[in-house]
Amino acid sequence: MKLKELLKNDDFIQRKVSKDTSEKITLFYFKSICDEKKINDNIISSFYGTTHMAEFEEYIMSFEEWSLIEEEKIAVEKVFSGCLIIMLEHKFYSVKLENFETRAISETTDESVLQGPKDSLSENVGTSLNIIRNRYREETLVAKNKKLGENTKTNIILLYDENLCDHQVLTYLYSKLKDVEVDLLQSAGQLQRVLMDNRWCPFPSFLTTERPDRVVSNLSQGRIIFLIEGSSWALLGPTRFYDFFKSMDDPVELPVVGNFLISIRYIALMITLFLPAFYVAVISYSPEILKVQFALLIAGSRISVPFPSYSEVIFMMLIVEFLGEASIRLPRNISSSATTVGGLILGQAASQAGLIGNVMIVVIAAVALSIFVIPINAMHQAIRVIRYPLIILGSLLGSIGVLIGAFALIAYLCNLRSLGKPYMQLFAEN
Repeated sequence: MKLKELLKNDDFIQRKVSKDTSEKITLFYFKSICDEKKINDNIISSFYGTTHMAEFEEYIMSFEEWSLIEEEKIAVEKVFSGCLIIMLEHKFYSVKLENFETRAISETTDESVLQGPKDSLSENVGTSLNIIRNRYREETLVAKNKKLGENTKTNIILLYDENLCDHQVLTYLYSKLKDVEVDLLQSAGQLQRVLMDNRWCPFPSFLTTERPDRVVSNLSQGRIIFLIEGSSWALLGPTRFYDFFKSMDDPVELPVVGNFLISIRYIALMITLFLPAFYVAVISYSPEILKVQFALLIAGSRISVPFPSYSEVIFMMLIVEFLGEASIRLPRNISSSATTVGGLILGQAASQAGLIGNVMIVVIAAVALSIFVIPINAMHQAIRVIRYPLIILGSLLGSIGVLIGAFALIAYLCNLRSLGKPYMQLFAEN
């Protein structure tokens, strides 16, 4: 690869500087990695301040990290590592003038980290691009600028590995971006909405993350990354269903432990999705499938409950939803204690008042806890929505209704696409 071929990147600069027709230099660098102020102050100003080219060459050699490059291939490698390439006559010099943004980088706030790096992406796309390029230094990494939003003119950077990316997906994406008409674009969630094939689909078609290590991992898998100006969250696609059940800490764990944790998440998915619906279906239609002692236990706990089982379940699940929303809106220093105390008081009071059975409290607690085992928040929201139609089917048709709902859900997921790719490739290789 030659330096001029890097011009397909919108953040790559080729700058020609000359004093007269005989003395001129050409600078090559990534403005997302190099410090442009240092380039102007230390290189360009010094070039104009020297009397002849030999003096300027001596000045370049005075830098702490400089080298004379004999092959243009090595120059390309240097420019990806944060070096400024100076073409002087037919010679190439590299000077290390990288710009690592450290003070603007903070820790992740919404994606918990156990053993991985704790830095997060920035609201400044230049800073985010700086972080990613310093982690992923492949020559084939391409960055393309795009502005969306009639009023905001939001700058968006598309990142992808040219060799690993599926070019059919890329073509499909560009056709989608041409049709985008939106007035305001300020977040990754808004961009996902305008790129989705069906805006009423509850399941996310893209993965959102604030972790650079997840971005780099997905780049190495051929995914396309969207960096949005003003948002510290990146959008990743195309995605598959199982991507939302993977944590970046899984590869750090031993294989047995990592696979066990992934299995736990799928078990939690089954519990939070189907347990309330099956509870309603069994209590209302077929309690005989339970052991006698357990059936009598549930019946005894519901003697004083004046409502049918589906009302009991929906009432308690709505209370849990209210507590979850309250924990988001309340100040952080009191949200956890307020919602915990509120949940305990409400559950105990409802049980003592005979509005719900004791077994119902156990069921709702299991459902409420298992939803948080899923590591990606966007999938939380989808599962929360899907639970209620399953409960309604269970209350109308019993266990058969829940099974019908499960088959309909699987068929719906199999029909979904993310940037034209199947959503349910459960066993596709990473």
